[in-house]
Amino acid sequence: MSGPVISYAPFEELIASLRADGLAGHADRLHRLLHGVAWTTGSELIGELGQALKDLARDHGNSFSDSTRVRMKAAFEMATRVWPDFPR
Repeated sequence: MSGPVISYAPFEELIASLRADGLAGHADRLHRLLHGVAWTTGSELIGELGQALKDLARDHGNSFSDSTRVRMKAAFEMATRVWPDFPR
């Protein structure tokens, strides 16, 4: 049995979009989660990224550019692909 296909591309695209929106600190946090931590599993990483997305959306969701909103949605979709009951 295989799990869902995990892609980190939506998170990489979101990081670039956050930087373009002037939210470098939040982009750096996501980047560290993706590239600076040794995770046991890909699904564990996606869960942690999902939690970071929730915090980001709560704190800055109304100020995102349209481009960042689209990328945020794609990143959340990846989180729910891996964790179908992920609370948003």
